[in-house]
Amino acid sequence: GVCFLSENLRGNTSLQELGLCSNNIGAEGARFLSEALRDNTTLQTLELGGNKIGTEGTRFLSEGLRDNTSLQLLYLRDNNIGDKGVQALSEGLRDNKFLRELDLGTNNIGVEGARFLSEFLRSNTTLQSLDLWDNKIGAEGARFLSEFLRSNTSLQGLRLSKNNIGAEGARYL
Repeated sequence: GVCFLSENLRGNTSLQELGLCSNNIGAEGARFLSEALRDNTTLQTLELGGNKIGTEGTRFLSEGLRDNTSLQLLYLRDNNIGDKGVQALSEGLRDNKFLRELDLGTNNIGVEGARFLSEFLRSNTTLQSLDLWDNKIGAEGARFLSEFLRSNTSLQGLRLSKNNIGAEGARYL
């Protein structure tokens, strides 16, 4: 399955979009895709929503994203990534200058994940859209995210719906 797909993706020079949502790929499949991302130079969109990759799979993906020079949209909605997964992803994207859109909706991301994203976004100059819909950011997470808004000049869209930020969190934004 994903192993063979990954092997062929490495050498492919034309595929620009790959949609693999809801395919039960898991962490091991994410590892195979990460290896392909290191070598592939044409893929611009990768959709992995609903694949149960979890924190471990996100760590694998972050390794592939460190050296990737083509991916512009990464769709990771509903993968139970959590705060530790966001930390790994933020580290993997630290030097990435190509990703424009990141969808992390419905991933059990809380205050710590918001803090990791805020640290990453303070220095990032390429991400234009971040979707955090339906997580557990809360007021404190909104405070962390508001800190990067002062210095970041590239982000054009931030989706925080269904995060229970309340009046206090709205005050920070």
